[in-house]
Amino acid sequence: MKLRLLYLFLGVLCLGISQSSALEPNFRPGEALRYDLKWSVFQVGYARLQVHDLEEYQGEPAWHFSFHVRTNSFADKFFKVRTRIDTWVSEDLTRTLYYKEKKREGKTKRDIEVTFDWDKMEATYANHGKKKEPVALPEGPVLDPVGAVYYFRSIPPVKGSTYTFAVTDGKKAVAISLPINNEEKIKVEAGHFNTFKIQPQTGELGGVFEKSSDSEVNLWFTSDRLNYPVQVQGEVTVGSFWAELTKIEWRTPEELD
Repeated sequence: MKLRLLYLFLGVLCLGISQSSALEPNFRPGEALRYDLKWSVFQVGYARLQVHDLEEYQGEPAWHFSFHVRTNSFADKFFKVRTRIDTWVSEDLTRTLYYKEKKREGKTKRDIEVTFDWDKMEATYANHGKKKEPVALPEGPVLDPVGAVYYFRSIPPVKGSTYTFAVTDGKKAVAISLPINNEEKIKVEAGHFNTFKIQPQTGELGGVFEKSSDSEVNLWFTSDRLNYPVQVQGEVTVGSFWAELTKIEWRTPEELD
């Protein structure tokens, strides 16, 4: 099972983004969204998105979000994953301030940091402290993949609109676009939802956004103001990949992992 299958979930979640000057967060600290991950007919693990709290980062208030991926005992026999991402995003949700990722996937072990210099409009990627050359950032809002999920959730979805946004993984910064047209009622373990079914266009961004040329990706966000990401489905050469929302939890920020 390839790494891209497990991370397809995160990469497509962050694609439904619109440029907007008036953002009103519809999430609050302590929210935790849990997803079951499935490959073909097998359940292979889970993923979790969490809102920690507003914290201070270099003198600026910032939202702290996290994303976890963990394979179960069945999948561990083939490809064990224990990966966590933490990101700090400006209070207005327009800029990532700092991103870190502890990646443990099979034999791969990476400790990634992406730092941002917004005066110079640059992002710098580092793994185990070894830095790459800075990448230039475009004007306007630019976020990492996890922060972008919450930026989109703060914009009410409008049928018939095409949404665009710049996303960076620290190696590239790419504009991504997608149309919102198809409405669909779906049932997952977390409940019944009215959703927009979206087929994103991932452009040239690699990493968590990468998909093979013969793959197809669909995602479902609720069509209400909460704009929950409830399902992701990908078709690739080796089978189908699913991520389904199983639980919406509310805790104190101190209780989150």
